Amino acid sequence: METFTDILKCRFGENTPILIEEILDEFSAISRQAVYKKIDAAMAEGSLARYDRGVYYLPTETRFGKSSLLGTQVATKRWLKSGNEIIGYVSGFNLANEAGISDQVPNTLEVTTNKECTRLREVKPFGGWKRIMLRKPRRPVNARNVNALRFLDLITEQQIQFYDEYEFEALKRLARKAGRTMIYDCSASYPGRTAKKLAECERYRVFA
Repeated sequence: METFTDILKCRFGENTPILIEEILDEFSAISRQAVYKKIDAAMAEGSLARYDRGVYYLPTETRFGKSSLLGTQVATKRWLKSGNEIIGYVSGFNLANEAGISDQVPNTLEVTTNKECTRLREVKPFGGWKRIMLRKPRRPVNARNVNALRFLDLITEQQIQFYDEYEFEALKRLARKAGRTMIYDCSASYPGRTAKKLAECERYRVFA
């Protein structure tokens, strides 16, 4: 007979974040109270560990003791991907760093995600970040438009130096990934200053 953790392992695997709502959904045939009792029992025997409130994982033994999760794994599971679906992206200075526009590594994690319904909200930090800020997207994020939204966020919020070859090439790479048509389609959800930035991009031949 499969145990509670056997079922979780088959469904989610080891050393991967498992959200409490996923566990409750997996065991929807029994009461929430019964599920929480199973969670407590599995944690007591060491087969299940809690990373943070509402985030669990199945640890493995290493030469340094039980394994742990990375903050980036948890952030991705919570706000960036749901199964195979893209539901968010890192934004702000994190985006500039990720895109190659800046080499600054911020200690604040900013995330734009479909899971957030307010314009801007701060949540309890974890994973070494001093602050974590969540933003509601200007339009729902998906695999087709995520790079266009990232591009538009960059030109709207960051001071792009078009004469800087490094920044210029990084912006062109992202524009190619996003696609000019998708960028202009998504730009309808952005403020007037974004249109001015797009005009600059045209002038400097970012889409060429």
